[in-house]
Amino acid sequence: MAPARWITLAGYMGAGKTTVGRITAEILGVEFLDVDDLVQAHAGQTIPEIFAQRGELWFRRTEEDLIRENLQADPGVLALGGGALGSKRTRDLLGRTAWVAWLRIDPELAWDRVGGMPGRPLALDRDRFIRRAGEREHVYREAADVILDGSRPPEEVARVLADWANGGGPDEDQAG
Repeated sequence: MAPARWITLAGYMGAGKTTVGRITAEILGVEFLDVDDLVQAHAGQTIPEIFAQRGELWFRRTEEDLIRENLQADPGVLALGGGALGSKRTRDLLGRTAWVAWLRIDPELAWDRVGGMPGRPLALDRDRFIRRAGEREHVYREAADVILDGSRPPEEVARVLADWANGGGPDEDQAG
């Protein structure tokens, strides 16, 4: 059953947004989009190339524009970039048009999953990575309609999210 609104997955790098998003979309029978993929396709460059040649500000502005553009289509599942909720405009837009599912994860586990990986320009320095996670947590919490445990198996998290969305979203309290 298709959700009434877009389901957007928010959370820090390594939380499982893309994996959980794909599975959730499959369960619900809707389209899945990943904002990082959209930005890379738009730029014709990888994320490390974008950060090196155009900068993080260009990346964030493009990310914001592509989120707004894609949320105009029929509802589906959208994995946000880890820093997408740093934009007030994006948070306001999501508040009007989408449900935000925060995949909460311990920063140390996130580092174990993605730290130092090629393609992750903001996951090269462990201390900065952990500090950035802490700085973003309040934004994720404030924007979240549902909070899910990103350390759980992705199939389990996706099932809980799909059930929550099919139950009508924020009026239901079945997150785990």
